[in-house]
Amino acid sequence: MTLSDSILSGAVVEYRKAGYSFARHLHTNIEIYRILSGECYMDIQSETIHCTAGEFIMLLPDVVHSFYLNDTSDCEFQHIHFNPEMFSTIVLEDEGVFPITLMHAILFSAQFYYRMESDPVIDEHLQKLITLYASSNSLFSAANINVALMNLMLYILDHTEAEHGFSEPQLQNSYVAYTLNYIREHFTQKIRQEDIALQLHISVRYLSKIFKNYMGVTLSNYINIYRINRSIELMQNTSLTLTEIALQVGFKDSQHYSKVFMNVINATPSHYRKAILK
Repeated sequence: MTLSDSILSGAVVEYRKAGYSFARHLHTNIEIYRILSGECYMDIQSETIHCTAGEFIMLLPDVVHSFYLNDTSDCEFQHIHFNPEMFSTIVLEDEGVFPITLMHAILFSAQFYYRMESDPVIDEHLQKLITLYASSNSLFSAANINVALMNLMLYILDHTEAEHGFSEPQLQNSYVAYTLNYIREHFTQKIRQEDIALQLHISVRYLSKIFKNYMGVTLSNYINIYRINRSIELMQNTSLTLTEIALQVGFKDSQHYSKVFMNVINATPSHYRKAILK
């Protein structure tokens, strides 16, 4: 991926009427909401947050969430979503067992989402992205958008205190980074936590502990969520059957896939596929 590859898939102002809802779902994008007026609710993993005017919320990839309004209040918000893959190519540190990228910094500095009061700097970045997205037809539009997104991410990181503190964070950062990369490269196969721990020369117990501290979910749950999210991409972008999809993302059979899908999304794969293809 180069600086001229567009990673922004949406940057608009939206207005939703009272009673609107968008059910539980997953995606690989980072999603940003800046509430302009009214209020809304989001279920993020197992937490419900109430968002009001002036707030900035950024949802991370592979996080189950829903969005809805109560029956009395409309909501207007800036809505931006983008593919963060480019940030995985920007190395911030390379002193552990695996390089730490800007994407890792984003994932490790908050669990599931960022939430803060917006300020003039954030508002300026968001308005710039919306303006660039609306007129993204020049030679350098994509590069300008990507630089603006990078600057926004760095500003958010600079104004966020990481949720965890450890005695040797550099090494632990690289352990979790290695594990995330291992899942990304092997999710179509059987993944054994023992194999990851062996590669890192640490115990499975220690690996499980630091992964949960960093990512907010157990390693086994994360693997399931990651596979479900990749299956949703295949639902949207291919005509494969659900059985074929289940096998391609690492489930042993369609029954196991359906059970995990229901646990994660609270809907069957077939129902979800019909909903997203409407």
